[in-house]
Amino acid sequence: MAMSLKVKFILVSVLLIIFSVSAAGFLGYRESKWKLKKLARDLLVAKTEQAYALCERHYKNDLEPSEELKKEIASIQIAQDGYIAVLDNKDGPSKGVLVVHPTDVGVSLYNDRFPHIMKILDEIDQHHKAHGYANFTYYQQGTVAKGRQGERKIGYFKYFAPWDWVILATGYEKDVFSSRDQLRSTLIQLAGLVIVVGVVIVYLLFGRMFQPLQQLTESTKEVARGNWDISINYNSHDEIGALAQSFDQMVRSLRKNARMWHEFQVARDMQAQMLPDKQPRVSGLTISARSIPAREVGGDFYDFLEFDDDKLGLVVGDVSGHGVSAAMVMTAAMSAVRFAAEEKATTDDVLSLVNLRLSKDIQNHMFVALFYGIIETKTRKLYYTNAGQTMPFLWRKGEVKFLPQAERGDRFPLGIERSTVYEQLSIDLEPDDILVFYTDGIVDAMNGSCEAYGFDRLSASIRKYAASPPDVMLSSLVAEMQRYSNTSEQQDDVTVVIVKVG
Repeated sequence: MAMSLKVKFILVSVLLIIFSVSAAGFLGYRESKWKLKKLARDLLVAKTEQAYALCERHYKNDLEPSEELKKEIASIQIAQDGYIAVLDNKDGPSKGVLVVHPTDVGVSLYNDRFPHIMKILDEIDQHHKAHGYANFTYYQQGTVAKGRQGERKIGYFKYFAPWDWVILATGYEKDVFSSRDQLRSTLIQLAGLVIVVGVVIVYLLFGRMFQPLQQLTESTKEVARGNWDISINYNSHDEIGALAQSFDQMVRSLRKNARMWHEFQVARDMQAQMLPDKQPRVSGLTISARSIPAREVGGDFYDFLEFDDDKLGLVVGDVSGHGVSAAMVMTAAMSAVRFAAEEKATTDDVLSLVNLRLSKDIQNHMFVALFYGIIETKTRKLYYTNAGQTMPFLWRKGEVKFLPQAERGDRFPLGIERSTVYEQLSIDLEPDDILVFYTDGIVDAMNGSCEAYGFDRLSASIRKYAASPPDVMLSSLVAEMQRYSNTSEQQDDVTVVIVKVG
């Protein structure tokens, strides 16, 4: 029996829909699978770096680890059943003993029942116990271990040399990569939905040609606002073309939203964890500091280093880029400064050491603009070195000026050139002097005419509010900038630190 033209059209159209949706779904899933896996690995790295940073901060203040530190590390959560474990790597009976673990603190894992632990510790030993050595590890949960036996696990470890600790972030692959399985299920459901809807549209094409297509186009626009991952490419100027454009819009929106959401969450947590939770109390100084993040997390940061001999170290920095990568570089930079400040006495030597480390560790396209200063409260003297950061202002007796800049040394940001030579400058401070440190987010803020706020307006604002306490002055400086930009969406991080000399 011969098929009618309508039946043939429906059959061919259905086959084309199935082929197109299947191919687009397969390609979209394959690409997204790799991206989700990378995000999951980045999550393990971020959690390990978070614990590592806690150890470095604690080590600066206390040479021995405390129970409070161990509890803080143990509280870090990873996916459903993931956790942070810390193992002792000292040679001898304590090698492989769990220092931090949800249930088995004090148990030794350096034996044949836990080959993956032996492999990790042996690998670190083979690299001469290099401080900061890190790598991924993949293994299967053994029958002697607690938890979900037989399931595959993924981990990321990093070695903390001062205490001979191995920090290990681990989780089940099924949990860490759960978004991949959800994506596959969603793609199958969405592909089935698209095929069914396509068949209905083709069947009703001759009777009601435009209305069903327009309704489907509106439906696909709604789908584009959800958490899906699919791609359909079809170029046409009719209603089918509009449908394809809607799906393409969906793909762009979903990929952007998924990436930004994951990066935002990880980066925001890391940034909040690393910034000081309170201002230091130093005799002769009144300090106020604040970092206001933009909608997409950037790399602004500040820190205070309290020394034992009436000295206060002050750090203000800005990492290029946004998201997880910027937050990770921020963490590395803050840790490097804290470490270098313990090793070197002068600000130029500290930044030279930090520059060597960052030039080796961070990606080529990234860098860190950073100001590091040391205030001696007894002598009222500020020693400082600037590596590409905006130059701080000094208010003194009604006048606002930039701090003097280096004439002999370089001002390149950190992480660009290993051979950069920095210069330490110094300035005598007087009672009632006000130092204003800030990042470029405040001077680069634009108004509706695309005119930057600029240094002159900031200088005038400093002069205007100099009589106020530092915390009130800081709020006023930020408020003036926000009134000028006249927008609710901040384009870049804004960090301001104010120090008033008593």
